[in-house]
Amino acid sequence: MTEVSMIVPVYQVEKYIAQCIESVLKQTFQNFELILVDDGSKDQSGIICDSYAAKDERIIVIHTENRGAAAARNTGLDHASGRYITFLDGDDYLAENMIARLYEVIKHSDYDMVVCDFLNLLPDEKDNFIVHLQEQTVCGREVLEHLKNEKNHGVWTIVWNKIYKRELLENLRFPSGKYFEDEFFSNQLYLNSNQIHVIPDVLCYHRVLASSTMNTQKTENYLDLLDALQERLEIYLKYSYSADEIYKVLIFLLDPFTRCVKAKFRGGNKQRVNQTKRFIKETAKELMGRELSFVKKGSLVLIGLFPDLTYRAAIKFRSQLEKFL
Repeated sequence: MTEVSMIVPVYQVEKYIAQCIESVLKQTFQNFELILVDDGSKDQSGIICDSYAAKDERIIVIHTENRGAAAARNTGLDHASGRYITFLDGDDYLAENMIARLYEVIKHSDYDMVVCDFLNLLPDEKDNFIVHLQEQTVCGREVLEHLKNEKNHGVWTIVWNKIYKRELLENLRFPSGKYFEDEFFSNQLYLNSNQIHVIPDVLCYHRVLASSTMNTQKTENYLDLLDALQERLEIYLKYSYSADEIYKVLIFLLDPFTRCVKAKFRGGNKQRVNQTKRFIKETAKELMGRELSFVKKGSLVLIGLFPDLTYRAAIKFRSQLEKFL
C-alpha cells in the first residue's frame, strides 16, 4: 500500500509547477503517490504535469474543468490511496526531507497530524519570513479555541504544512465554490482532531505572489469569510468556549463585515450581510451575560447597536485597543 499521498491542485502555474514536482520526486522518502489535479489550466501547466506522469508511475494526473482549489483538493482526496495525506500548492516546493521527517513523527505515534514550519517567499526577498514554531503537542480543541486566534494563526488554517492520518480526513471535504475554503475546512478538521504535534523544522517553501488569491480578493468574496467566521463562532457557543475567545473572533468578523457593508450589495448578497448583522447583534447580546472585562462589555454595547460604525471608529485607534483583545 502507498504510504503517503500528496495532493496538488494545479492552476495556471506553468512557471513553477516543474520545480514543485521535482521537489516531490527528490524526496528522501520514496513510497508516495503524487496526485496532480489540473483545474482547467489554460497555460502549459497540464501538459507539464502529463510529461512528468509519462516518466514516473507514481504520478497521477487528473484533468478537470475549472472549479477552484477546493474542488481540486476534493478530487485528489477521492483518488488518494495512501495511509497518510499531504497537500502542496502548485507554486510551492518542499525541502528534500519533508515527507520523511513528517512521516517518521506521525508513524510512530498516536498523532492525528504533524505540523511543520515553512518559509514564506515574498516578491521582495528581504521580506521573506518563517513563523518560528515551537515544538509542542496540542489537542484539536486547543487549536480551534485558542491558537487560531493568536499571532500567526494562519499556520493552523493552511493545509500544506501538515501530514494527516487518512482516517482524519475520511469524512472531511473542502466546501466547493467557496473562497477562504481553508477556514471552513479547519473548523471541522480541529473539531475532529485529538493529538497534534508541532515540529520547528522549516520543510516547505511557500510563494506569496502578488497575483495570489489572498492578494486579489474581490469584496464579494468576503461574504464567504463572513460565513466561515460565523460557523466558527457557532462552534464556540455550542461547545462553551471561553468568552474572551468568542469576543476575539467576533472582532475578527467585524473586518470582513464592514468591507461588505461599505460595498452596498443588493439582492441575495445584501440579505447575507443583513443576516450577519443580526448574528453579530445576537452574539454581542449573548456575550454580555458572560464573564468579560468592563472594557469589552462596553464595546459590546456599541457593537450590538452599530457594528460596522463601531469597527470603523475602533480601527483608527487599533494600536491602543489591541491590548484589550
